[in-house]
Amino acid sequence: MQTQEILRILRLPELGDLGQFFRSLSATTLVSMGALAAILAYWFTHRPKALQPPCNLLMQSEEVEDSGGARRSVIGSGPQLLTHYYDDARTMYQVFRRGLSISGNGPCLGFRKPKQPYQWLSYQEVADRAEFLGSGLLQHNCKA
Repeated sequence: MQTQEILRILRLPELGDLGQFFRSLSATTLVSMGALAAILAYWFTHRPKALQPPCNLLMQSEEVEDSGGARRSVIGSGPQLLTHYYDDARTMYQVFRRGLSISGNGPCLGFRKPKQPYQWLSYQEVADRAEFLGSGLLQHNCKA
């Protein structure tokens, strides 16, 4: 008796009413609902997984002994300076191009006005703007 009261309070139909509801729908509607459920199931099982960060984001650096508070990255394996993390990205331009290819033209730069949500520029939009800026500088006889 309590279940029926809860369903009545929440205004949810009982199981018998739900069966009657589905029987009253047309075949086209039922096929459409099934196709939507199949598409959603496929998307949930095949969506891209998040990339794992190279280190614990809550502990990205450690203090260097006898240095008076200096810190170093935990990504490196020793006290040597880290010159690059990926072999195919040694310059900032290569890092940007790598981000463009990996992200699938995902969000790159964000900005916002006070009390407004962020607006994002995609990697391709940033690449186009950089090319336009460089072309404009060359047009004004600036050296490369």
